[in-house]
Amino acid sequence: MTSSNESKIPCTLPLANHPTELSPAPLLDAFENFNGWWLDLDSGVKTSASEIKSARNMLLAEMRAQEVAEGDQVVVALRNGPLFAAVWAASLEAGASPVLMHGDTPATELGEIAERSAARFIVTETETPHDGGEDSGELLGARALGNLRCRRAKGRAPDSRSTSLSSSLSYGACLPAMPLHPTSGTTAGPKIAARPGPCAVAEPLHYIETLGIEPADVLLCAIPMSHAYAYGMCFLVSLLTSANMLFMRRFHPPLALRALRELEVTIFPAAPWMLDFLLEAEGVGRPRIVLSAGAPLSQSTFDGYCERHGVRIQPLYGTTETGGISIGRAEDDFSGGVGPAMRGVVAAVHSYDGSKDSPGAGLLRVRSSSMMAGYWEDGGISRAALSDGWFETGDLARVDSEGRITLLGRQTEIINALGFKVIPREVEEVIGRMPEVAEVKVYAGRHWEGFDIVQAAVACRAPLDEDAILRHCERYLVSYKCPSVIHFVRTLPRTASGKIAISRLPA
Repeated sequence: MTSSNESKIPCTLPLANHPTELSPAPLLDAFENFNGWWLDLDSGVKTSASEIKSARNMLLAEMRAQEVAEGDQVVVALRNGPLFAAVWAASLEAGASPVLMHGDTPATELGEIAERSAARFIVTETETPHDGGEDSGELLGARALGNLRCRRAKGRAPDSRSTSLSSSLSYGACLPAMPLHPTSGTTAGPKIAARPGPCAVAEPLHYIETLGIEPADVLLCAIPMSHAYAYGMCFLVSLLTSANMLFMRRFHPPLALRALRELEVTIFPAAPWMLDFLLEAEGVGRPRIVLSAGAPLSQSTFDGYCERHGVRIQPLYGTTETGGISIGRAEDDFSGGVGPAMRGVVAAVHSYDGSKDSPGAGLLRVRSSSMMAGYWEDGGISRAALSDGWFETGDLARVDSEGRITLLGRQTEIINALGFKVIPREVEEVIGRMPEVAEVKVYAGRHWEGFDIVQAAVACRAPLDEDAILRHCERYLVSYKCPSVIHFVRTLPRTASGKIAISRLPA
């Protein structure tokens, strides 16, 4: 089964056959043409497009003075705001590739990312011009927007710059500048996705076409701009449309409520846990678009938000490597799915080992004009993860007759129970129907004679015991899919981006 929507944007994979397909020019043009404003909800400061561009010019001169040059990689760890945009644009203008990291990333992790990406510099925000010790690097001033520190990454020689592209593609002395996005990858550990100008711009165009976003819209950005979701749906959409944006450094429910109530927000890209905070609030307002991504959207959140605030949440699905893939339709009731593929995207499923245990399920692959060029490796771009224009997401899914995608979990999360393959999402959907259950995660537990134990971590909103959950599962699931162990938790542990941290669940 294949899902596609390509009526206006052609699906062309940005494989680097000539330099323009890796050029940062489309991104820099979007930045230069932006004429909106951004409002910092934490401080109340509004920054115009001209002020952001002025900061870019100042930072570009200062970065060049610090010897940031063509072919460099620069780790950029900044919170939401104009400085993120100014540093991102200054790096690209200098011919350097910004490696986009969460603003709260510890120094040790930044050093590890710098080593993996062969970065020569690390740029972080500083509260005052006098922060930091002698190893904190050089101060980069951006007038009223704040101050930054730019320091050399340890172990990087002054001239250790990228010099080639893999697959025997080379454009002279160095790799063209492009945003680099660290990601967990689908297999074999963390990777760095290279998202050059043409494919990076294609993603917000998909959102704009699919959702009908216009310059008159007002975006509320409560997710880190360094994260692939907010990078495409907030940061780049704002640049391309000049839609004004409200942002906060970290999600803070009172700030979100004030923005939704008083500041005419029309588009709110959120995560399910953010929406849960707003379920019981009064007078949240009615943005014309509320999106949910980063984790599965529960029926209780969907129904509760619609009943309380009169807005249907639209689930959004994407990956760092492909950009946005699908968005639920505003008129659809809850189905547990993530909608049909967006304009410019083709999604299809194919069989995998274990398909017989879950008929209709398959591994999801994607072809899109917003596809990454490849993974950044050893000073070049490896396209080994792309097969004939397709990217294997590593997600299990079903696609119905209307092209709507339902995600069933990661292939790596499949549980081998007595030789049968169990997809956690199928069990989670059953347990999640119980009204007492707030959220649930099913995962593999300790091994027994070489097989996994199916166990579930459950957070409740009302009293519930293990026997009740097991009896409920036995009514709707074949025996090998029923959990053997139930762990009751206050909340499910999550990463900074809102994904469930399986490593921190009870063993």
